[in-house]
Amino acid sequence: MTILLPMLLAAAAVVPATPIEPGEWFTSKEYSKTALKVAERGPIAYMIDVAPDGTAVRCVTQENSELDQKVCEIVMKRARFTPATDDQGRPTWGVHDGLASFLMPGKNGRTDRSKFVVTLDRLPDGVTSPAYAKVAFKVDRDGTVSHCASTAGERRRFMQTLEALGPAACDNLAKAYRPVIARNVAGDAVASVQTVLVRFEISKAP
Repeated sequence: MTILLPMLLAAAAVVPATPIEPGEWFTSKEYSKTALKVAERGPIAYMIDVAPDGTAVRCVTQENSELDQKVCEIVMKRARFTPATDDQGRPTWGVHDGLASFLMPGKNGRTDRSKFVVTLDRLPDGVTSPAYAKVAFKVDRDGTVSHCASTAGERRRFMQTLEALGPAACDNLAKAYRPVIARNVAGDAVASVQTVLVRFEISKAP
């Protein structure tokens, strides 16, 4: 189904948890053997539940291999954050998306970290497909998405990240995205602030 581009973006004040010196969490110099295994396998994405005081509480990956567990173990030793804040400006739980990645000679270093795809009839003038938008939003304990707005995103080569696509990203996330549910130390579901990178593609002619 082709989705039209909405015209307006509702204001929101949520701010995601911000990692402090993430480049120092997991280095190839300090963890050379594990870094080599990551380079051979490819990037390992992980998610961290972040408490309102900025403490990293839990790390999970899509796979539960020994290498995944090792990456989380290493990251959790140093992961620290500036806490997320909710729509009232209060510190709250956050979910941080991270990536453990080391390049090997001859391998493609491009990693598409988008988690949601939106198909449009057209993109803004001068923008080619695919294009991306990064947004921050609140997730209630039942998984409801609200207070969504564009973030500055990541500056990466070969990737068009446009704040102008934020309205379309937020509109479609609220309708169809299924976010993870953050959990506190006791394992109870909690409201959180999260981010996601949305990929936009042009619909193909039938």
